[in-house]
Order: sequence, then structure tokens, then C-alpha cells
Amino acid sequence: MNRSIRLVAALLLGAAAATAAVPSPSKLLPKDTLFVLAVPDWSKASDSMSGSSGGRLWSDPSMKAFRDNFEKKFSEKIVGSLEKELGIKVSDYTSLARGQMTLAVVQDGWKGGSDVEPGLLLVLDAKDKSDVLKSRLAEVRRKLADAKKPVKTEKIRDVEFASVVVDLPDSDDDEDEKDTKNKDKKDGDAKAGTHKETVYFGQVDTALLVSSSAKTLEKVVAGMSGGTSETLADEPAFQASEAAWFRNASAFGWIHVVPLYRVLSQVAGGNPAADSMGVDAKAALKAVGLEGLKTISMAWTPGNDGDGGVLSLSIPESQRTGLFKMLAVPAKEAAPLPFIPADAVKFQRWRLDGQKMWSTLEETLAAVSPQLNGFVQLMVAQAGKDKDPAFDLKKNVVGNIGDDIVSYGKAGTGTSIEDLSNPPSVMLLASPSPDGLTGGIKMAAGALGGGGGDDIKDREFNGKKIRAMRSPAAPGGKGGRMEMASMGGYAVFSGTPALLEEVIRSAESPGKSLKDDPALARAAEKVGGYGTGIFGYENQRETMRPQWEFLRTGGLAGLMGGGASDFAELLDFKLLPEYARVAKHFGIAVFTGTTDDKGMHFRFFGTEPK
Repeated sequence: MNRSIRLVAALLLGAAAATAAVPSPSKLLPKDTLFVLAVPDWSKASDSMSGSSGGRLWSDPSMKAFRDNFEKKFSEKIVGSLEKELGIKVSDYTSLARGQMTLAVVQDGWKGGSDVEPGLLLVLDAKDKSDVLKSRLAEVRRKLADAKKPVKTEKIRDVEFASVVVDLPDSDDDEDEKDTKNKDKKDGDAKAGTHKETVYFGQVDTALLVSSSAKTLEKVVAGMSGGTSETLADEPAFQASEAAWFRNASAFGWIHVVPLYRVLSQVAGGNPAADSMGVDAKAALKAVGLEGLKTISMAWTPGNDGDGGVLSLSIPESQRTGLFKMLAVPAKEAAPLPFIPADAVKFQRWRLDGQKMWSTLEETLAAVSPQLNGFVQLMVAQAGKDKDPAFDLKKNVVGNIGDDIVSYGKAGTGTSIEDLSNPPSVMLLASPSPDGLTGGIKMAAGALGGGGGDDIKDREFNGKKIRAMRSPAAPGGKGGRMEMASMGGYAVFSGTPALLEEVIRSAESPGKSLKDDPALARAAEKVGGYGTGIFGYENQRETMRPQWEFLRTGGLAGLMGGGASDFAELLDFKLLPEYARVAKHFGIAVFTGTTDDKGMHFRFFGTEPK
């Protein structure tokens, strides 16, 4: 496990003193906070999680072997060394969380270098268990003293904080780096394979504060003691996110991208101006659109009929360039088309404008590197010319892409990595000339070495011409056959011939449609309906079946070479029960994507399984 995870664990283990309510994150955290992950009411959120489908899955008796192994290995691999260092058990403290729990990263003068690092902060409210926590704080001090680990007492704004230096494993370094570091260690340094970190913990009014930085604590204590320290309540970017998404959330996260972009840009500016293709790292960051991205907000809100969530990217329309301009969608109809069958287990529809995407891509490439853009333009101009001098990739392919991308899939049965990578699925592209689009794609594929062959022949079905070409190889598999046909205003693509034929037949005699499913309609209402520009659906009870069995039968271990690792020991998928025993915990999930003048917003909802 990497150092940051272990340091977070160190902060959690230091959570040993609290009394009552904790100020909200907006009034507690410094204005220069970069990242927040908060649970406003831990007891309420824990009850909601336990009662959710995911919580019931985790506590299912059939999951006991997997669950017990995870908890045991988590203790050994992640917090075990810290428990040994501090002489405590993490389970003695995790049960005391009652109110707010917040984890934050504060910039604290960090500018991308290793000389100054951001401050980590943990805030915990024990409410009615504060007396128990206070006594355990005294117990921690005694145990550290008995273990001859000196605990210093430091005053920050006239408030006493204890600090202890702990040795944390350098597990994220490779072996050569470890050897070099160990040779350089001097007397008094951390022991071989470790590094020293200082953890501060103490109580301020009703709050437990644990941090890796005295400077961070200085800001927090100043605000809590009536000082003039600025907090997130003074940061307009956080205020906007809080008002839009956090008010009723059981948990939320927030990332302030502006200062992070500033640091990244500064670091990129310190590197050589450009590589052999003329790509300037600093210019590339700006060109892809990161300069306009202000914040990323996440929120989770459970309900009686399922769990909802949101991921919001704050990026004003006037500052939207690069990828964000390319992926912005208008509020158009995105419901399942009438011929999408009711037994589809996955469905997605994105109302992306193909012409706009291509022109924005060209603008972005030109801004990143004129040389690279020139190379791409040359490749596009020459593609297929050796077989047909009149062929124009930009005209025949790009010029024939419309503003609708649709895909759906059926339940797969195989559990190999090749089966999982290529489930039965269909994709449709809106086009003013579907036949011209499929013909152009086949010509372009041939120019890139992916055309036909003796075993890849065109055919006809129900009077429709079906073009064929060789599809790219899946991981662990071989390239297959990709077929294309036209239907109405769409070009249809599939690597499963029977499914492509089903789509063609449905144009003449459509059967029961996914759109008519009342459960789907109810779920869609939870995320804003079908007129959002982006809509997706997944029947997780069916899609999880092959994935679960792949993990349970050792597929992932085989893919990774079967080597031992902390991850493999922590998540021993071979201990999972048969899927039939846990299928009842999975339902359906939907999502939508919308774009407005403030940014791009993705909403998610998972129904309560029935």
C-alpha cells in the first residue's frame, strides 16, 4: 500500500480524543483546502449504508469467509504496523464515531515540490462517547510512554496537542529505491524500509483534530477559537458546490481544481519546453481544458427506494475548451429507442455532435502541438488513397456522423477475460448517410490493416447489405468479425451476427421495448428523466453474474500472473460465494448527464433490489 494510504491510517489511529459536536466543514476547514471527504452524521450514514443493498451484500452470511479475510488482512497490511507502533487497536476507536467525520487535504504552501507537503487533517465527533474517547487518549499516552516512544506536548493557539513520531513503511518504493535509501540512512534516522512521520492529535472544544501538520492545525484552531482565519465558508467555489449538492447529502467530496491546476502548470513549466513532436506540457494542460475546470463535486444520498449520487464538474461555458467542449451535450431526448429490446441488460445513449467533436479535436491538437496536428491531418488526408484515390476519410466518415450514439447489450454467459471484454452488444451511430458511413469505415479500416480477408466476407440479410471487417483483438483473445448495416437514420455495428440480425428484424416487427419498462421509467425520474442528452441503464443483477464468477474462479489472479501481492491477499476473490447466493442484492442502475452554463453534471441512481 502506498504512503498516502498509510498516513491516512495513521491519522485514523490517532483519533483518540473528542467530546461533542464538530463545526461543519465549511466553517472548520481552511480556505486553502484542496480536498474534502465528509460524512456529516456518521451514525446516520452508517445505518443507511448497512440498510442499503451494498451493506446487506457485505453482511450476508455467505460473504463471511471473504469479509473475515479482508478485515484480518486490512488490519495486518495497512494498520498493523501502526497498531504496533502506537500500542493500540484501531477497533477500540472506530466504534466511537458518532457525528461528523471529515478527511481533508490542505495546501499549506505546497507548490508541487517535496520540501513542503500538503497537510492531512481528520476531524471526528464522538458525541455521547466523548468521555470514553478522552479516557482512551490518556491510555494511548501511557502505552506510548511504556513503549519508550516520547509524546511531546505542543501548544497551538493556547490549545494542547500531543505529537508522536512514527515509522511508516516505504511500501510504494521499488526495491532499488529502498536499497538506496537504506544505505543513506544515518544513526537516528527511521529504520530500514521506513520513513518518519509526525502525527498531532488533540481536542478543541467539542472536536477531535488529528493532523500531519501543525500549520494546518494552527488555521483550524484559529477559526474555532474565534479568530479571523478564513475558512471554506469564505471560498465562493465551495459555497456554490455546497448550495447545489451537499445540503442533504449523507456523504460528499470536493476537489478545488484551480490551485491544483496552478501547481501542475508550474511543475510542467519547469520541464523542457517541448518534446520531439512539439508538445509543450504546460500548453497541453491548457489545451485539453483543465484551465477552465474549477471544482469537482461528489455527493451520495440514500433513500427508501434506492441510493442516489452526483458527480459535478464546475466549468463555465465561456471557459469550456478541449475535452470539456467536445463532450458537452445539449438537452436532447436520450430515451431507449423503440427497437431496444426489453431483455437488454445495458443501454447508453449520448447526444454528442460528431461534427462538433471532430472540429474541437482538431482545435485541441493544434493548440497542443501544431506539428502533431499536421501529422494527424496528413494521415487523415492520405488514408485509403492507395486503394481508392477518390476516398476522403474526413468527408466519407467524419462528415457522415450525426448527433446520436446508442449502444445496448445482452447478458453474456462466458467468464473468460475475452468474453467479459466482448459481451453481445450493438452500437448505432446516427448518420445522414448510413450506407456511406459504413462503406467509409470499412475503407478506412482496410487502410489501417483491419479490413477483410478470405474469412471476412460481406453478406445480405432480409434485403440489407451487411458489410464485414476484422475487429481488433480483445485482451487475451483474437480479432473477430465486426459487421455493419444501415437501418433508418443509423449505421449499426456489432461483433455478434445474431444480435445485428435481431436489430434489422426489429425495424419491421418490434417486440417489447426496454422503454416500456415501468421500473426503468421510475428510476429515470430520479436522475432527471430522458431529456438530458445522456442516459444510461444497467441491469446489474445480470451484468454482475459473469464478472462475479470470473473473480471467484481466479480469473483476475491468472490475468495478473498469479503473483502474491498486498492487493491479492486483501481481496481474496476465491473466497467469494457462488453468485446465485448473492444475486438478490443487485438491482438496476441508471445515470444521466447534463450540461448547463455552469458545468457538466452526472447523476446516478441504484434501485432497491426486489
